Amino acid sequence: MATSGSMETRDRERGRSGVRFFPRLTPGLCAAVVAGSFALSLRAEPAGKRFDPCSLLTASEIGEVQGARVKSARASELERDRFDASRCFYTLEPFSKSINLEVTRRRAGNAEGPGRDWQVFTRGFGKERERGKREGEEESSPARAVRGLGDEAYWVGPAVVGGLYVLKGDTYFRLSVGGPDSEAVKIERLKKLALKVLRRL
Repeated sequence: MATSGSMETRDRERGRSGVRFFPRLTPGLCAAVVAGSFALSLRAEPAGKRFDPCSLLTASEIGEVQGARVKSARASELERDRFDASRCFYTLEPFSKSINLEVTRRRAGNAEGPGRDWQVFTRGFGKERERGKREGEEESSPARAVRGLGDEAYWVGPAVVGGLYVLKGDTYFRLSVGGPDSEAVKIERLKKLALKVLRRL
């Protein structure tokens, strides 16, 4: 028989938001978040009834930006408590140039969309930046606003595991890429791809 304590814990877990929060954006934490992201369980749906995130970017568009050939594009649906979230992983050759795209949208029949959680998600960026300065955390990598994309856009995390988050209306998406390139180079390349995604949302 479940104890009251275990039931309360389970209830709290069920009420958690589907948005990723970055309370302290250190390389170690970001790496853990990325690893957890790829470990999320997938939910299959009948063909033709699922939003296709892979339709938001073409192989030629990615190839032009990355300077590499797209070998495959694989769509999947991520488990979220309240929103619809889909991923497309574009495998490139070499693999380090592969692109990951995740899109979070309002779920059909739900009055609330992810736009409100985006506000909560981004509200703490300024506070974390100031706290990092006070504590002298050189490894901290606070979010950076990126101009000219959607309603709002941020680069979150260090160059190795960071990602570009973009909000448009009540939908937001995350673009990320691996490899040894600098943060500035990755942001510039992902901005080009983000503009393509925005036109099709």
